[in-house]
Amino acid sequence: MKQKPTPPENQRELYETVYEDAGMSWISENVRLLQELLDCIRRGDVQKMESLLDVLPSDLRARFGETPLRHLKNLVISLIQIMGITAIESGAGSSLCIRHMERLVQQTEASESPENIRALADEAKLLFCRLTAEQITLDVPDRRIGRAVRFIHDNTSRRISRKELAELAGMSEAYFSKRFRSLTGKTVSEYIRHTKIRQAKRMLADTDETLAQIASYLDYSTQNYFQTVFRQIEGCTPLEYRRRHMK
Repeated sequence: MKQKPTPPENQRELYETVYEDAGMSWISENVRLLQELLDCIRRGDVQKMESLLDVLPSDLRARFGETPLRHLKNLVISLIQIMGITAIESGAGSSLCIRHMERLVQQTEASESPENIRALADEAKLLFCRLTAEQITLDVPDRRIGRAVRFIHDNTSRRISRKELAELAGMSEAYFSKRFRSLTGKTVSEYIRHTKIRQAKRMLADTDETLAQIASYLDYSTQNYFQTVFRQIEGCTPLEYRRRHMK
């Protein structure tokens, strides 16, 4: 019978390899766990996701790398990508999801700490779940306005015109503006500004990107203008917000 090599003592819990003669019941259990995580993201069920955070990604007993650390990195990177794609398919903004996927993958790849990598996995689980939950709450009674609302949330990195949104909704600009305000409580311009600032808050709290980088990504003409709009909506500067909320 093929013998399973014994890893160093301090690596046994982190890295396990499945051999041909090993029981294969772990496969169905891993698939069940992954399906449960993805279902939470599809529903935007943050509370359920929080209860699943004790389940570590390293419990998946397949070989994803030649060393324990490489195994864990590959596993978490795959998990981040799967969860990000699931969030996008469930209606979360693709540009924002992709940006977070890039950040989380880069941080995972750069880390040499198993504990930190596991923490990044947990962050990704909650993050993509919350992004889906926020998108679900965007539903409005009029599907035409709903398409415009989702378009705004999915395109915060570029300039959006009222004419473009009205055409997307299949309405005249005047009727679209009136209908939009009656359903969202904001004018089109106000809604776009608030949506951009909401994304700026996430980037301030979740990344170390500079104010100039955030302003550029959100298509503000200057960093000063971005800071002015942020303060008008949030009542504080972007740096003050970051100091209070940076993870």
